Amino acid sequence: MIATMTTFTTALLLRSSSFFFFVVSPSWAFSTTPPPPPPPSWEALQSTPSLTNRPPPPIYHNTLPDSADLSLPVLYRDKDCICAACESVWLALEVKNVNYLTVLVDKQLNEDEPIPRISWPTKAEASTDDDTGTTTNNNNNDDIITDPVKLLEQIQAHYPNTSPHFYPQLSSAVDASRCNILRLPGVMPRNSDETLLSLAPYLFRSDGTMVPSSSHVVSLEEVEEMQEEYYRGDFLCGKEITGADIIWTPYLERYAVQLPLIFPNNNNSKGGGGGGRLDPRNRNVYGEVDNWYRVMEREVPAYSCRVMGDARHWRKCLEVAVNIHNERVVVVEKEEEEEDNNRRRVSLPNVPEESGWWIKKKKTKKNGSVADTTNKAGEIWKEYCSQQRPWLADSPSGEVALFLMRNREMIVNSAVVVNNNYNTSDYYFDSDNTADEALRELIQVLVDWDIYFDQSKSSEDEMEQPTLSERGRKMALFVAEEVIQVPRDIGMIPSSALWEMIWSCG
Repeated sequence: MIATMTTFTTALLLRSSSFFFFVVSPSWAFSTTPPPPPPPSWEALQSTPSLTNRPPPPIYHNTLPDSADLSLPVLYRDKDCICAACESVWLALEVKNVNYLTVLVDKQLNEDEPIPRISWPTKAEASTDDDTGTTTNNNNNDDIITDPVKLLEQIQAHYPNTSPHFYPQLSSAVDASRCNILRLPGVMPRNSDETLLSLAPYLFRSDGTMVPSSSHVVSLEEVEEMQEEYYRGDFLCGKEITGADIIWTPYLERYAVQLPLIFPNNNNSKGGGGGGRLDPRNRNVYGEVDNWYRVMEREVPAYSCRVMGDARHWRKCLEVAVNIHNERVVVVEKEEEEEDNNRRRVSLPNVPEESGWWIKKKKTKKNGSVADTTNKAGEIWKEYCSQQRPWLADSPSGEVALFLMRNREMIVNSAVVVNNNYNTSDYYFDSDNTADEALRELIQVLVDWDIYFDQSKSSEDEMEQPTLSERGRKMALFVAEEVIQVPRDIGMIPSSALWEMIWSCG
């Protein structure tokens, strides 16, 4: 059965970041007076041009159905989007624009299922998308490969003529991409707990101690120096993304969110402790490192539109790792009387109370350059959609609308259940009918919300001003906070479009 979303009550990660792309609040705000017209029916919404003729994404749960296209490679990855190795292989297939199928593996139910792995079609089955027709038979248990470095080599071997090339020949003497891949364990803090590399890499050790702050500073300085080696571009090997960036991405992505949370008192660049030296995205200290984050978000559509996780997601992963670490500290303290400054319990800063704290917001500035930044996000989404992905909507907000359409029954039922269970007025839906109407209204507004994508309007005053009722705003907040997870359900750019609409509602 084709799946577009896992069950609402996923056990581990129900909450998911700061996002680099700024979006602009229009000068008008949604109004509740006069009351909006009745929401369109589901039949009317399904006939909306931007929502019609969109096949479901080729994503399945745990096993392939009999109807699956066996001429395509199949990626097996974790459904909760925690596994770092899975993220690298997923990103590799996406940046190569490979036509592939996905099987999401529930590791809680299938703990021994090997991931990531790719099931390649035989030469006779292979589609014409494969540049070479190369056969890699790793479908038997004895031949299964889960090492992301080896899987990237396989992907490059199958698609040698498809850009980007993972291992470009930048020098006759040095294989830069492969060398930088090998440098990862040496550059990042050593002796960290390998079992936590997906949840919270390079922060904790298995003996109950923390990686000291000085080690993080040394690592970030070394990454800064790596960037300077290939000064003609901001990727790890220069102007183009390579296999090195793809292998490093999951770890640097988590590191940027989690390291400042572990050392919250050491990142005030105006004084206070570490002078910002424990924040990988502090441009005043690590300008080249931050340039890498920026170029990944701005110039790799597959990353910012689909694969990249947000700060809420990685904070939840960090919370799990912190619990594991704190339990170890308790055990060691009972066994040893000797004190260790690095062996201490970790207490994370409180989660911000502001809704959507994980999305970076930019205020409207007329006659300024903010619109250029906003349009950049739309351009990135447009590029991502144009790469033979017919299941995607034409705009980021349309992608959110598609997700809600495909999961409408689950969302309506969950909205009522949450209200009944918690007796909360935040998401007040007293019946399925009330929630259903609110969801239809929200989808209609999302379809009309083209500030990200449509640059054809000459000014904000000429834009149509859709309205959203109080009930619709509550449904929008419920969906954004309690349902959608990034990157499990949608990517960062569509998520930001949803939040910008919510903020515009006041």
